Amino acid sequence: MGFNLLDLLLPRETKFYDYMNQHIDFLVEGATTFQDLMSQLETLPEAERKSRCASIKRCESDMDKLEAKIIEELQTTFITPIDREDIHALAIQVDRAMDMINGIARKIEVYGIQQVPSNAKRFADIIVTMSRGLRETLHLLQSHKEVKDSCERLHKLENECDELFNISLGELFKNATNPLDVIKFKEIYEILEACSDTIDYSGKLIRGIRVKQG
Repeated sequence: MGFNLLDLLLPRETKFYDYMNQHIDFLVEGATTFQDLMSQLETLPEAERKSRCASIKRCESDMDKLEAKIIEELQTTFITPIDREDIHALAIQVDRAMDMINGIARKIEVYGIQQVPSNAKRFADIIVTMSRGLRETLHLLQSHKEVKDSCERLHKLENECDELFNISLGELFKNATNPLDVIKFKEIYEILEACSDTIDYSGKLIRGIRVKQG
């Protein structure tokens, strides 16, 4: 990154990196809890399933509050470490990914689902890996390091989710004997695939920011 006289004359407010890191930390926490829920759903007592879902909801609520704080601070801060529209866009996308995870957990509660296909568990595993990869990508950006490889890994995982989505729907329509299961799990698979898209897009936003840095 080249020398920037403006950074000396007008020090940039670095708290936004703290906010963005905390935002993604909530996503990682929520995704990990979701992964645990999916992997153990068949054996968890009802009270424990509800507790896991409540933990996911708390992560989603905490992210909403932090997103609101980020937007409020953007309106009152003169100099930001990166373009304010990029901070805003990234906050929205990360929050959207968590909304989707919470949405699936909520559906598991409402639909009374006590068992999920192995492909749904695989989706949860990949989403955790992507969430952690996104956190790593932001750390690289903050350190003014190259993010290309990290973003490419995210995109490769998103492509894996695309393929898993197609396989999952094929198996669902072929093997399901209850039409209600087709409806429920088709919706869940669609949200899982969209969540992976959103995390991948968040990585692309970070890569775009890094390009601007030069």
